[in-house]
Amino acid sequence: MSRTKDYLYPLFKLTGNNIRRHPVINLISISIITIAMLLLALYFLGYSNAARIVSVWRSDLQIAVYLVDGIDAERMSALKNYCRELDEVIRFDYVSKEQALENFKVTLGEDSSFLSGLPENPLPASLELFLDSEVADVDDVERLARQLQRQVGVDEVAYGSRWLRQLFSLLKAVKYFGFLFAAFLSAVTVFIVASTIRLSLYARSETIRVLHLVGATRSFIALPYLFEGVFQGVVASSLALGFAFAGFKHFKIWLQTQAPQWSIAPQLKFFTTLPLLLFLLLGTILGIAGFLLSSRWIQRG
Repeated sequence: MSRTKDYLYPLFKLTGNNIRRHPVINLISISIITIAMLLLALYFLGYSNAARIVSVWRSDLQIAVYLVDGIDAERMSALKNYCRELDEVIRFDYVSKEQALENFKVTLGEDSSFLSGLPENPLPASLELFLDSEVADVDDVERLARQLQRQVGVDEVAYGSRWLRQLFSLLKAVKYFGFLFAAFLSAVTVFIVASTIRLSLYARSETIRVLHLVGATRSFIALPYLFEGVFQGVVASSLALGFAFAGFKHFKIWLQTQAPQWSIAPQLKFFTTLPLLLFLLLGTILGIAGFLLSSRWIQRG
């Protein structure tokens, strides 16, 4: 234990000396890495929340079956029985023409006054079908809508899977773009760490020669620079997460106050413990990668 302490203490001391003697270089490096890591954090935060919200919308998919005016009781009963026997449907609600108009007035709020001048109710009665989340795939919804459209007494079938399919395609494109974006930012981060270590190495070339002359091993000379790279990665990752959290809270509060009609604000979530640890681990790995990229210059010293 004492031998390990005697070996590590000089290494950490050399690391601290490297950082203290080159504060401007390290500050610039940490600042640039923080920006890169912040962009990564914002991307993953935005994508994870978007995917979660779309998943919730997907599980809440509904089909509105608008009925022809004057549908008779027998045809209505047959249509209800048909919907009740569908495996994809967990329940359905009947909305009369009068209830549809009242719901529309509630939606319009203060602007609903113009509806009082209408000579008759233009809204149709409908059946609102609630789908099982396990089978409510976009293709399943489209197939089910076509079946319902063919039923007698059905005027029109409305469902949200058309725009949801487009949203899925957009998320898929964003996901693939994000991989390229993350790879680019990671490469930039590694390059910055490696450049900082090389600058520190060049500034201390005479000290490294002295260490070689007194018998210091290559690992003893190189490890402080490894710790320096890890230090930069961890500090930058921590700062990036702090800025991302502050921005996330500000955006969520803004969304709740400026756009209260949007119900997505309560569904927005920040990173949980595991993603936070993985993000810090990513910063550590990038710091190590920066050291490895510059290690050949260290060995040359």
